[in-house]
Amino acid sequence: MKKLALLSIVVSSLSLSAYDTAGKFGMGVRFWGSPIITFSNVQIGVNNYLSLEPSIGFYNISYDDYGSSHLVAASMLANFKPIRKERSNLLLKLGGLLLGGEGADSYALLFGLGIEHFINDNFSVNVGALSGIWHSSSDYGYSTTLTSFGSQLVDFSLVWHLE
Repeated sequence: MKKLALLSIVVSSLSLSAYDTAGKFGMGVRFWGSPIITFSNVQIGVNNYLSLEPSIGFYNISYDDYGSSHLVAASMLANFKPIRKERSNLLLKLGGLLLGGEGADSYALLFGLGIEHFINDNFSVNVGALSGIWHSSSDYGYSTTLTSFGSQLVDFSLVWHLE
């Protein structure tokens, strides 16, 4: 019980001079992985310790001799902010990704770490690394599941916040 009380005091003392993100609404772009997928991104500050980031993107994969495939990607991440400083926040990321295309569907449960830094009152840069459990299936009868605990996705976003 004493350890929990001490941890609560440390976390709240780190947050006393932190940047206020409660009620902030932002829009921007997010870049993921290799090949790079670009998303339009929305960030909603639920309170000073939690923000939600729904994103949607479109990607076209070209094959050398076989044509191309179109993919639609939608993700939702929850950013928990256990350590908050004057203009930067440590983010614990948790969420999911749906990826659909011509004859194939995938989903992933994602988790990771990141940093959110406010350049000024309205603009933030967010950088993180995501890992997770991936599942993919297709109309051709194959299915794959991959569990990864390394840095599989680089998460980079630029967000303009409205007052």
